[in-house]
Amino acid sequence: MTKLNYKYSLLKYVHTPILNESINIGVLLYCVENKVLYFNYSKNLSRIKNIYNNVAEKTIKEILKFIENRVQYLNNNLDFIYVEELDRFDYFIDKYILTFDSTVVQFSKSEDERVFNIDFNTLIKLFESNYFIDDIKSQTYHNREPELLRKFMERFKNLDLNNNKFFYTNYHIENSTGVTFKFDYAWQNGSLNLVKPLSFDLKDEKNITEKAYKNFGQFSDLSSNLKHKNVRFDLLIARPTSKKMYKTFDHALTLLDKIDLVNIIDENRISEYSQYAIENITK
Repeated sequence: MTKLNYKYSLLKYVHTPILNESINIGVLLYCVENKVLYFNYSKNLSRIKNIYNNVAEKTIKEILKFIENRVQYLNNNLDFIYVEELDRFDYFIDKYILTFDSTVVQFSKSEDERVFNIDFNTLIKLFESNYFIDDIKSQTYHNREPELLRKFMERFKNLDLNNNKFFYTNYHIENSTGVTFKFDYAWQNGSLNLVKPLSFDLKDEKNITEKAYKNFGQFSDLSSNLKHKNVRFDLLIARPTSKKMYKTFDHALTLLDKIDLVNIIDENRISEYSQYAIENITK
C-alpha cells in the first residue's frame, strides 16, 4: 500500500487581525516522499475583493509573487537544506519563505498528514477543491456586469450625452467618512439616480450570499449619508444561470430591497428602464 506523508500550511489574507478575520488565498504543501514543495494561490484575489473594499491588491500580489519565487528557488535547492528544518515546517516557512508578522498575508500553523493510495497530483487537486483558492478552480461563470451596462446604454447611442446636463458618467459620491464610491452612470429627474450593475450569476450560493452582504453594507452606509438628498440607487440585476441557486438569489434581493433608497431592476427590464431614463433627461 503506497502512502504519502505531507505537511501543509494555508496562506491567509488577514483583514482584521484583532478579530482573527481571514480568508484562504493560497496553500503550501511539502511532500516528504517526493521531496517537493508546491505553492498555489488566487491570481486575481476576486474573493477578497468581493467581500472587502479598499483591498491593498498591489501589495498582496507582490507578496504572493515573492513567495512563488522563493518556493521555486527552494525546490531547486532542497538538497542543500537540512531535513530537520523541513521537519519543523513552521520554522522552515518563517526562515525561508515568509516571516510571520502582522502583515495582511500570513501562513497558518502547519499540519502533518498521511494519505494512502493517491499520488501527489491527486493530493493537490483535493486541497484546491477542499480549501478553495478562488480562481485556481476552473470558473463556471463570467462577469456579466459589463454586459448589464451595455444593455442599459444601447438605447442611448443616438443621443448626444456630452451636452446633456441631466446625464453623468463616472459619478462619484462619498460616505460619511469621506471614502469615495464610483458609479458608471447617473441621471437626474428630480431625484439623482445612480446606476450600478450587480451580477449574481456566480458559481455557488456562498458567493451570492457574500456579495449580497457586501452590497447591503455598502448601500446601507451610503444611504445614511444621502437619505435627505433625494438620491436613489438603481441596481441592474443579473440572476444566476443555475436554477438551484434561485432561492439564495431571492434572499439576496430581499435583503437589498430592505434599503429604502435601492431600486431593483431585473435584467429583463433594463431596456424599459433605459427608455424611462431617456424620456426624463430629454424633456
